[in-house]
Amino acid sequence: MKTTEYITNSSEETKQIATQLASTFKGGEVILATGPLGAGKTAFCQGLGKAIGVKGIINSPTFNLIKVYKGSKFTLYHVDCYRLENADEERKDLGLDEVLGDKSIITYIEWPNFGNSYLINYHPVIKVELTYIDEEKRKLVITDER
Repeated sequence: MKTTEYITNSSEETKQIATQLASTFKGGEVILATGPLGAGKTAFCQGLGKAIGVKGIINSPTFNLIKVYKGSKFTLYHVDCYRLENADEERKDLGLDEVLGDKSIITYIEWPNFGNSYLINYHPVIKVELTYIDEEKRKLVITDER
């Protein structure tokens, strides 16, 4: 397990760190992203998506829960569990057990703590934690369990 800390001064720097991480992907990676609203979780996903060849705009799937983007290297599943915070366990089942670990898919999950127990306990994962330092500056901690 490897933990790396960064301080970013812009969303572009956050995306660059995501691009560096994506260069290590072999397929099947599951990324669990945590942090307060507006901390840069979606910006990080945008960096991952661009790095794996997604051409379209990547935005938060808060109201859809899951958005799927076809990239030239992998398919990106962008999942946002925020709206599941008060759901019962049965309603938290997003059907992701079929795609987690699939070598053609990268799964990026925001607010995993609001997801179901299968999702929360899935291993190995890459944990990305973003926290505010100030208006532009963020602390980014990546723990890679692969």
